[in-house]
Amino acid sequence: MGHQRAAFELLTQLFTPQTIMQSPTGRMILAWYTRFDVFIGIMGSFETSLSREWFATYVEYHSSKTVTEPENLASKTDASSARLRHITMEMTLLLGKGARQEISEGEYAAEHDRISDTLNEWKDGLDPALQDSSHVVTEFPGAHAMGPDDIVNPFVPGVLFRPPLFASSILNCEWHSIFLMHASQAVSEPSDEDRAQLMEHAYAICQICETVQFWPQSPEGSLVILHSSLAIASLFVPRDSKHHMWIRRKFALLERMG
Repeated sequence: MGHQRAAFELLTQLFTPQTIMQSPTGRMILAWYTRFDVFIGIMGSFETSLSREWFATYVEYHSSKTVTEPENLASKTDASSARLRHITMEMTLLLGKGARQEISEGEYAAEHDRISDTLNEWKDGLDPALQDSSHVVTEFPGAHAMGPDDIVNPFVPGVLFRPPLFASSILNCEWHSIFLMHASQAVSEPSDEDRAQLMEHAYAICQICETVQFWPQSPEGSLVILHSSLAIASLFVPRDSKHHMWIRRKFALLERMG
């Protein structure tokens, strides 16, 4: 929290929502901070430190780039990521109001359902160019059978996209983690079917992380980017020694990666 507060103070002293979008460095800083901001907010059930304007300006900038650069895959990826980040900001606003009891149970449930629909619409509306099947990873040099300590198979075709669409793999993992956290914050007690769905999202995250680790062409640092998603998934996998040790080994690996 101390690091977040220091970063927030520095960022808001140096930039406004408009000026930070004027340079690649500023946009990179905002992308990094908003990822951190929404993760902390979701885990702690409080609002993001940055206001809605920062997120809205971020979305507007990248959405306009897809209009002026309709064939640019990087622009499409950035726009999709910005919209997903905006949805997570709305999640933190709802969680914060709920935690402070500033909203009725009925209002909370209605807003929760709206955000659920928005998350599904984001997934269903992802640009087809970012899901080009010709870039799906189907071959794994050195693939081996699952061992007794494995909880997912990293060599299943269709889990990852190869460059230039590798970022779609990251977006997909983030969507699973965001949906997972959102669904777990519903008003009603989850049914057995709901719990099974939560576990499916958690396993999807674990499989993406495992495949990123073992696919030799994964860009350097990819697994580190997925650290927060894996942390969320760890809350929803079965609580037995096998899953516990698998998660511990992954976190130990991430620690060594820095």
